Amino acid sequence: MKSARPVRRVAGTAATALLLAAGAVGALASPAVAKANSIAVGKVALGAGRPVVVTAELAYSCDPGSDVHLAATATGRSAKGHRPAVATGTLANKKLVCDARVHRARLVLHPQHGATFHRKDRVTVAAAVVTPRGAHYADASRTVTL
Repeated sequence: MKSARPVRRVAGTAATALLLAAGAVGALASPAVAKANSIAVGKVALGAGRPVVVTAELAYSCDPGSDVHLAATATGRSAKGHRPAVATGTLANKKLVCDARVHRARLVLHPQHGATFHRKDRVTVAAAVVTPRGAHYADASRTVTL
């Protein structure tokens, strides 16, 4: 009578190798798909209104079906001893086109209470593609003079 032990050992080794190969393919595929998340800050300008707002042109892309939003913050360079002026804005997921292509959006950044922006102010705009839990998929920043 022949032993079934060598046959089982070969079958077990083959199954293990198959699972390891499948895991490696899955690990390599995930980052490749996630590369569609990106953001870049374009033109930044002083907008109209009371209080004066800051507008930022953003170029973004996001993975198809992802639940992300765009968030941006403009921070003015302050004189020594003064608090910097800060303006923030978000663009909800329902207003984004998530198809892994690059799209453009204009984001209006509203100043916090008491913050003012003027022409010739030096401002740093930081933008991000953010998940609902607060994780950043992509970041970008740009410093300009208004």
